Amino acid sequence: MATTSIAHERARPRSARTGIDLLLIGVLGAVLLRVFLWPTLRHAYPFPVGPDVPVYLWWTRVSEFGGISMASERPGAPALIGTLQGALGQGVVGALSGLQYALGPTIGLAAAALARGRGRTLPRGGWLAAGVLAGAWATFLGEGYVSNLVFAAAFLAAAAALARRTRRAAFVAALVLGGGALTHPGFFVVGAIVLGITGLWAALHEGRFGWRTDAGRVATALGGAFAIFGVGLLAAQIGAQRVTGETSGDAFLRHTGQLEALRRSYLDRYLDNWRRYSPFMTTALAFAGIFRAHGFARRFLLSWALVTAAGLAFGAATGWYPPDRVLMFAFCLPLLAAFGLVLLGEKLGRWWLAWPVGIVLVALIVAPAVRDWRDSFPYMSSYEVNHMNLAARIAADRSATGTPLVYVADSHDPNEALFLLTHTANVARATVPPDRVRDVHVFLGSPSDLAAGHASMTGDATYDTASAWSLAQIPPGPHLTFVIGEEIRDPAELATPGLTRWDPNVASSEGSPTALAPLADELTPVEPRRILAGTWRTFLLLLVLGLGWSWFALGDVASGVAAAPAFAAPLLAFTAFVLERLGASLGSPGWSVLACALSGGLGYALLTWRLLEQRRHRQPGLVLEQAAALDA
Repeated sequence: MATTSIAHERARPRSARTGIDLLLIGVLGAVLLRVFLWPTLRHAYPFPVGPDVPVYLWWTRVSEFGGISMASERPGAPALIGTLQGALGQGVVGALSGLQYALGPTIGLAAAALARGRGRTLPRGGWLAAGVLAGAWATFLGEGYVSNLVFAAAFLAAAAALARRTRRAAFVAALVLGGGALTHPGFFVVGAIVLGITGLWAALHEGRFGWRTDAGRVATALGGAFAIFGVGLLAAQIGAQRVTGETSGDAFLRHTGQLEALRRSYLDRYLDNWRRYSPFMTTALAFAGIFRAHGFARRFLLSWALVTAAGLAFGAATGWYPPDRVLMFAFCLPLLAAFGLVLLGEKLGRWWLAWPVGIVLVALIVAPAVRDWRDSFPYMSSYEVNHMNLAARIAADRSATGTPLVYVADSHDPNEALFLLTHTANVARATVPPDRVRDVHVFLGSPSDLAAGHASMTGDATYDTASAWSLAQIPPGPHLTFVIGEEIRDPAELATPGLTRWDPNVASSEGSPTALAPLADELTPVEPRRILAGTWRTFLLLLVLGLGWSWFALGDVASGVAAAPAFAAPLLAFTAFVLERLGASLGSPGWSVLACALSGGLGYALLTWRLLEQRRHRQPGLVLEQAAALDA
């Protein structure tokens, strides 16, 4: 009995520490959610911020209509957004908003779980700093890059699992990485290189390779992820043909062979932003953190930093991809900076000095990122969407499926022309009925030039190429033309033959103005309060769905709670993708609830099995201890 009492006495401080850690994790999550909701709270935006939002909207809408094969470039993203839409009972805009704003805090908490370990990797101040710094860093991806956010969360969750050095954690890491790969294949390649270097370094350090070593567990995770990734991409091609079309100005420059202009654009973007992504203090603390980190975490974070440095140089030299996107993904820097802060605190030696210094440094690093995030804005407005919806109603009322729908877009600034070309196409695809997405075309130039059948020429090589290319994409024969925006108030533009004004900002080449009823599934703005509520509901749903997996993989409840949403997002995307490929209707409430139940339920089943196993192995020892106490 005395031995049992001693065990209970020892368990009390451990339980108290866990309770304090859970409280701090809850506070950290709430603060990060408040930060990511700041633009909506401050400006009452009806759409999420960022330029990629209309892309994810039309990807999800066409996937729900004709299957994921229609948007198979990143199949995990529409699968995840559509499932959240059905499970939480909100429209596609609300589902996308809630997911986008919930993923930033998810990344911050996953970074805290990786830095915390089992409470031994970093002290409380260190892993809290890691969560705050990584959460602030996630604002760089928060402006609409949903696929990037999901993979970043998956990558950090997989790293936290592999750092536990268990076979079950490697198994879960494979599933998480596989789900993340289906959401963003490009970043998966970068992550695979990082983990490959980490595994090779571990093999060289240990002097051997075995499935129970760090190198073996990394190989297990990567092998499983590649299998999911390969089979998933092949399965995503089955069904209706993918909707083609460039979704960004960068993609357009690449498609039209303007590689030098693309490279200059990448370099200009990087030179304008590199100080934002790599402030001096973050870099200096990250360098110091190399000497404080150890074991798997040190090898992983340093490998990531080396790949980032090489990726920056290679991207800048070749123009194959934007170098600044490599920096956006470099969460190794804020994590290493947290280790550097701990090292600095240990050198100072006195807690009453170390904590104020650490708080000031964290605030100085975080403040610029949070300030920039506060001023972020959506690239869609209610004004624009309302008029695009009117064009969609005209198209549905006055033309049959297969009739080309030509939207005229123009800008006198060549630097804005490419963005306007692709942005107009993305918003048009998001607002027309899904069966008309393939009919959407955009002409860069004036309506009069389109009516005359020739491109608009300004003397700027990029603009002239884009105008000629956009004209060449319009199929021959009859088509429906739309001019939307301020430019149609110019009387000269309204004088274009056959162009009729429907309202002060919409002109059409078909019919006469009449009142048209809204379409059945018309894209609509969302009230800001619903975006706020949807973000909290999405975050809590991911927390519940991922807790079984994260607790099972990480082995303790505090780190499990912190990393749970990061495990849930890629696993739910993977589950929804599999169900959709098997015939489920993406976005329907019943199938969405089933996807949530399967993805979360399997994690809790594994956790229950693990806890029962632990209890079964503890009981013989406890019986022997009690018997020894009685004999004494």
